[in-house]
Amino acid sequence: MFTRGTLIYIVQRLVLITLAVLGVSSLVFLGIHRLPGDALFSEHLRGTQYELTLHHYGLDRPLWQQYLTFLGNMFHGDLGESLVNRGVPITPIVLREMSVSAEVGLVALIFTIGLGMSFGVIAALRQNTWLDYLLSTTSVIGYSMPNFVIATFLILVFGVWLENITHGNFYFEIGWPGRYGSIGAIWLPAFALGFPSASIVARMTRASMLEVLQQDFIRTARAKGLAPATITIRHALRNALIPVITVLGPLAMAIITGGVVVENIFGIPGLGKEFATSILNRDYNVVIGVFTGYAALVGLTNLGVDLLYVVIDPRIRY
Repeated sequence: MFTRGTLIYIVQRLVLITLAVLGVSSLVFLGIHRLPGDALFSEHLRGTQYELTLHHYGLDRPLWQQYLTFLGNMFHGDLGESLVNRGVPITPIVLREMSVSAEVGLVALIFTIGLGMSFGVIAALRQNTWLDYLLSTTSVIGYSMPNFVIATFLILVFGVWLENITHGNFYFEIGWPGRYGSIGAIWLPAFALGFPSASIVARMTRASMLEVLQQDFIRTARAKGLAPATITIRHALRNALIPVITVLGPLAMAIITGGVVVENIFGIPGLGKEFATSILNRDYNVVIGVFTGYAALVGLTNLGVDLLYVVIDPRIRY
């Protein structure tokens, strides 16, 4: 599927992603060390015990030495130890929680692409009908509502109203059975994350489909007697996807960053929940690790979206 030039492009992008992750983590490291306050004082460490703890974490050295040590450890995949939970390495925590956030984000992206394109195609094929008006109105409502409002509404519906109706027997065990409770099933937070983006995709897909359906090659396909499904999917939709894919990159970043709030609302132990917890606990090393994980997720997601161009349109080469 991928040519040699595309593989070279992937390697180049991976190098740029690595540099971007390094830049983000370095900025966060330097910024964190300029903040007022001390995480160790929150543990009521004083005197000799405090000095020993500073030495253990290397915080008694000049900032430039701490930074060089941080860079060296990072190249070896070591993000350091937690300031709050001494002896607990950060790298396994970030990798585990990044996998959870990536899973939620992936399902949210499936909602974004699946619902958005379905709504857009149906609305374009039924232009100026009640179905078009209904789907267009739903899309407007969708991208007008923040994801945390949608998440709260879903909890209210499925966790309070339906829970009361079914007397506690209404459970969602899809994704991670029993791991996050009845509300924390994967599709609820994924829908809250993906629906606003799906609404944008639906509007763009509808506009792009309406433009493509007026092209000469569509009329030629109809004149040849091709099946309507073949014309819609193989000819019209495939050509209409290019401008839609263009916005998937920013939408994917919105899904990743929106996970900070949604994961906290649903209690999902991903990067978002760890990010909020580490800030409240002033566990600065974990904050740096979480930012590093987010930078890696954003870079890899954008790379995946860019590679979709080659899959959708074989004429595109990198």
